[in-house]
Amino acid sequence: MSNSTVATCLTANDWSYNTLGQSPCTVASALAGVCVGGQFTLAPLAPDYVYLGPSAANANSCRCSSVYYSLLSACANCQGRNFLRWSAYDPNCTTVYISVFPQPIPPATLVPHYAYLNVQTSDTFNVSLAEAAGGAESSPVATLASTTPTGTGTTTKSSAISPTKTGSAAKSGPNVGAIAGGVIGGVILLALIAGYIFWLIRRNNRNKAPPASQMYYGPDTASSPPPMSFGGTSTYSGMPTPKVYDPSDPSTYPSQTAPPTTYTPPLHTNIAPNYTGNTVVASPGPHYTGVPEL
Repeated sequence: MSNSTVATCLTANDWSYNTLGQSPCTVASALAGVCVGGQFTLAPLAPDYVYLGPSAANANSCRCSSVYYSLLSACANCQGRNFLRWSAYDPNCTTVYISVFPQPIPPATLVPHYAYLNVQTSDTFNVSLAEAAGGAESSPVATLASTTPTGTGTTTKSSAISPTKTGSAAKSGPNVGAIAGGVIGGVILLALIAGYIFWLIRRNNRNKAPPASQMYYGPDTASSPPPMSFGGTSTYSGMPTPKVYDPSDPSTYPSQTAPPTTYTPPLHTNIAPNYTGNTVVASPGPHYTGVPEL
């Protein structure tokens, strides 16, 4: 946008000027001219008009910086006009720069401190905070701190970078080596904890297992004979229990299928048989007396 008429501020907004007496409109025009390689002039706003964000064709690192947006909003405010929110200003920016201007500041130009306030948090340029900001003016050659969006229609905001005073070096970013060391240390610590837990589980399982001398091995059921009882009672259920003789119960009568067998011990001279049952006296048999029989 090039126009011979330059936007001017009302006298009530002297706080928005830098120490060189440059208005926010003049400073914003100087920053925008860096990316176009020539003169860039902001035209004054008519009532009910606002400064729009860059189109897809002219979205560049200068105009997609929140520093330029803050100066553009301060320029509209000092004319008594309204300005867009940050989210309505940057949709066409594939890469945005928060609190940093990614190009060299033009010679004889100082950027007011309020231009580096973070507009992403409140999604707008806060006039009250800007007026109370104060602070030294800056003209750093900022380090790029932006990321490219991963999907169509989305933008990834960069981390905020505070400006430094004129003539001082910009602050360096986070120490990558320290971050990598912390990540590696955390992984090693997790591995040690996992190993210790595994060792505890193994030890507990080993303590629960019985020693070899106490382990019981059951008998080989395929070759072992069935258990026998020698206490007077057979383990086989097929043997009927003998009944006590009862004269009124014929089933208790003795069986007649076989005659009773009486055990007769052999006769020995002068030796009494060791038999505790009923004694059966055997009648003496014939023996030889020395007299021949006729």
